[in-house]
Amino acid sequence: MAEYSDRKDRTVTTWWQVTADLAKYLLGQDITHLDDWGGKEVVRDILPEVFQKNFDMIQTDLINCILEEKNRETALNFVENISRYVDEMHRGLDAGNKVCYHYFIHSIEPMLALDIVPICYEVLSGLTAALYTDGCEEGIDAIEAEGYPDHLCSSNKGASGFLLKGYLPKPDFFLKGANPCDASNRLYEWASHKCKVPLLITETPYYFNERAHRFMMGETKRLMENLERIAGKKIDEGRLREYVEYGNEAVDYIVKLQDLKKKVPCPDTGWHRPADTIFMCQIGTPHGAKYFRDLYGIVKKRADKGEGVIPEGKKEKRLAWGYTWECFDLPFFNWLENEHGAVYTEDTLTYFPADVGKVDTTNLETMLEGLAWRSMQMPMARQVMSFSDVWINDFVHICKAFKVDALIMGGHMACKHYWALNKLMSDKVREKAGIPSLRFEFDMMDKRFTNPAELKRIMNDFFATF
Repeated sequence: MAEYSDRKDRTVTTWWQVTADLAKYLLGQDITHLDDWGGKEVVRDILPEVFQKNFDMIQTDLINCILEEKNRETALNFVENISRYVDEMHRGLDAGNKVCYHYFIHSIEPMLALDIVPICYEVLSGLTAALYTDGCEEGIDAIEAEGYPDHLCSSNKGASGFLLKGYLPKPDFFLKGANPCDASNRLYEWASHKCKVPLLITETPYYFNERAHRFMMGETKRLMENLERIAGKKIDEGRLREYVEYGNEAVDYIVKLQDLKKKVPCPDTGWHRPADTIFMCQIGTPHGAKYFRDLYGIVKKRADKGEGVIPEGKKEKRLAWGYTWECFDLPFFNWLENEHGAVYTEDTLTYFPADVGKVDTTNLETMLEGLAWRSMQMPMARQVMSFSDVWINDFVHICKAFKVDALIMGGHMACKHYWALNKLMSDKVREKAGIPSLRFEFDMMDKRFTNPAELKRIMNDFFATF
């Protein structure tokens, strides 16, 4: 049986590590629901002792969701690569490498090539919210107790609160792209002051033209110079190329997966969509490439058979999410499939435009140019950094290309830019794609704002009039 770190500053990542191993154990058993073995309490008693405390933390519905036959392969792929992610992170920490908490839009290949440990700040909140009954609420409450406003973004607050409590390792620096929101800019600034470490900032252009790309390339070069200074060495072009090639592989499979989800019936389940975003933050790593390669294989196998993911006899309803998912209740998306025949095709946080392309690995200059272009196309960064028509046009295209029946516009309560835009998008999607939309509010990582039962009520009411 594996041994796990008892260091306080690895509390959160050790939770993940134990959960991943527990999930692999359960997925290796002949069980499709906890009730098959007498329910959660009975299962707990027969688990190896090392898993029992962690088992108590995990959402019961999530366990039953991943044990469902259609979800087992994607679940195993998810937890195996979470294990690889945590193992790689802990190896870097054990080696004494510099640690960076970075915003999710950044290409991390230069940090990997410089032996810097890149940890996505938002993933710390999001994955914890996705797995556990209490989510990242302990972290959110800790930073709000410091006086941080409750109406700002939980994706940063959870991680910041965990830092305050000593549940995460202290970073050597933070890295933040100036887009897409002022709230996250302020929180990264606060966190860098609190930890007494530098904050690196990359500016972002407002436009999507050649001049903007040149500007972004300049910012990418400036960032790399700062990373070299922090790492105390120059970047090795060969090592950078190795990680960029992993990134190219991941992006290639992401775009191929998007094409598969255009098929009718949709061959991909929706419960893992937030997990896809987590591994988009790992583009450039071997486990990021493996996650999307294996996910593509799972989905393609179903697509080649012409199989969908909704129960037999139900009519498929094809949904796109016009902004973000919620990640505090992944079984909710499985419930939509089973209860309403509603499949999850695409959203802002997992979408790449088809022209994102691959990074040219010819030399250092071409790699930095390609990484700059990809940074401009990263989900959410692309839609929010510029004019609203970029976001609107993306979703008009998505709704047509993915044959969407309705646009779900669940709005994260902290994203003021979204609340200024969603009526424009709703109107344009109705005009151009001829489909209805549903607009409502939640907190993407804190279930206390709009709880799972209320989400289901909203959906039931919507589909009653669909």
